[in-house]
Amino acid sequence: MLALIKNKLIINTILIIAIILISVLSIHWHNEMFKLHKQENIVKTTHERINALNRQLRMQYSELQSGIMIYEKARNELRMIKPPKEKIQGVSI
Repeated sequence: MLALIKNKLIINTILIIAIILISVLSIHWHNEMFKLHKQENIVKTTHERINALNRQLRMQYSELQSGIMIYEKARNELRMIKPPKEKIQGVSI
């Protein structure tokens, strides 16, 4: 009878310790997930900023290239050049 009570006490003690350890590990896991979620939001925000800046730079580069292409086409194909400033004296009507 005493051995049976001793076995129950040992088993109950082991179960209580296991439950406490699992609870502590669960709290730790939730804390790590919370930290990971915060870090993910920071990285996502930074990524969105970088993408917006990249889009803006690509658009500016495209506008610049478009202007250069128009200038080159006007100069080469249409033979449009700036007249020298010394020769322009006025426009007669």
